[in-house]
Amino acid sequence: MDLPRRTTLSRRTLLGAGALGGALLATGCQIDTGTGTPEGPAPADQISFPDYPGTPTGDVTFRWVDSGDLKSVFIEAVLDAYTAKHPNVTTSYDGGGWEQVAQVVPLGIRNGSAHDVFALPLEQPAQVAINEGWVRPLDDIVPDFETWKAAFPATTFIPGVHVFDGKTYTFPLNSVRRLDRMLFFDTEVMSAAGYDDPVAQIRTWDDMRAAARAVTETGPAGLMAGGDNLSNLVSFLAMSAGWRAPASGMDMSTGEYIFDAEEMVQAVELLQSMVADGSVVPGFLTLNEKDARAQMPSGVAGMILNGPWDIPAWQRAAPDWSYAMATMPSPDGAEFVVPYQETGANSTWVYADTPNPEVAGQLAAYMGSVAGQAAMVALSGGNLVSTIEQANTDADQPGLLDENARRAADLARQVMRAVPQVQLRNPDAGMVQLEVQPVQPGLSQVLQGVFSGELTDVSGELGRYNAAMNAALDDAIAAAAAKGSTVTREDYVFENWDPTRDYTAADYEALG
Repeated sequence: MDLPRRTTLSRRTLLGAGALGGALLATGCQIDTGTGTPEGPAPADQISFPDYPGTPTGDVTFRWVDSGDLKSVFIEAVLDAYTAKHPNVTTSYDGGGWEQVAQVVPLGIRNGSAHDVFALPLEQPAQVAINEGWVRPLDDIVPDFETWKAAFPATTFIPGVHVFDGKTYTFPLNSVRRLDRMLFFDTEVMSAAGYDDPVAQIRTWDDMRAAARAVTETGPAGLMAGGDNLSNLVSFLAMSAGWRAPASGMDMSTGEYIFDAEEMVQAVELLQSMVADGSVVPGFLTLNEKDARAQMPSGVAGMILNGPWDIPAWQRAAPDWSYAMATMPSPDGAEFVVPYQETGANSTWVYADTPNPEVAGQLAAYMGSVAGQAAMVALSGGNLVSTIEQANTDADQPGLLDENARRAADLARQVMRAVPQVQLRNPDAGMVQLEVQPVQPGLSQVLQGVFSGELTDVSGELGRYNAAMNAALDDAIAAAAAKGSTVTREDYVFENWDPTRDYTAADYEALG
């Protein structure tokens, strides 16, 4: 494996989605990103909507609801472009957050007045929504469906995630190839503590711990952290120590959960040592990560281990703040791999009883095209990445992407490798997933107990959690088998998995 070195970030360059200059020219796509922000709709003339067979007739109102946030810039621009193409179609976008989705989507289904396109509530299993007739497949509404679908990478559409009973119900708007944990530095705070080039100076866990102590001696906290997602934080630190699992916690070469691995114990002990040093912001266990992120530009801490979603948030809230970013340090400064499951993100669904299936199909056709995906990358300033590499390449033009987002995407590309997914080997794995009962307390709750001092046996607690996870999977496999599933534990074992490279369609075929 030849992984590039961690990269440095110079002073913040203001080229976000709201001030992107330049233009992207792609087939069926014309973008002028001089205006529009993540907090408001993008102008309709940023996208020239393509010609698709069929034209909606009469006065049409088309409604879309999801969680909003960064993707809304792209979705609103596409809806505006559709109205510009078809003036008889009035579009409405509502991105009010997950709480609103959880309220309005089930209510709309019950009343027969659901939005034409919607995100499923977080607690709503897709298979249940399909069984209850909430949504309809894309196969018969997306123009030239087979050609459209074939333009995605071969492993994009996953049974039980996007495909059900041979029909495709949704597609990933963007990739999940992003580093959930990078090390961000406040350059001014770090410089005051003697770290003028923290990216180069902080390469090991010991380096990070020493730097946190040095910063704390100057006044600010050494490390900012939130306590609401400790499972993710600890897991990514473990990955830097060689933990062979994606966020799911399963070693795909053995099909066993490995939350009790030595790397996980070491990651917990590292954070415990930094807390004991007094280097972690006080009260971090009751601080959520969103609030922790918001405090960084005020100079209250030298470092934070967080994800690329911070970049557009900081751009809007503190555009003049200077920071640097790097991959996480590792125990000895060695390169490491971050395994991840490419399931895609931000999938939406078409209402089964929509009176406007033609409109929904044309919108999906464009959004999932190379041109549409390139527009998404550009309009998000590069903070959203496509599963289609050609789209990422087309959008990567001088002056078009935010330099910080580009660097974050480059770091992810350097160290992240896609792992095998059991659903692509045996589609019945979706039935198993429906039967899995959550283990309580969850990993973040266990870690809360560890860091609060309520639980003292780190290895023992992780071992108990790990055993419960393996037992829960065994129970789910048995329950699914009683309903006709053919999945066994052997389906989770991928003996040809090489963690240093992406697991591809050819690797699945080689399994026989």
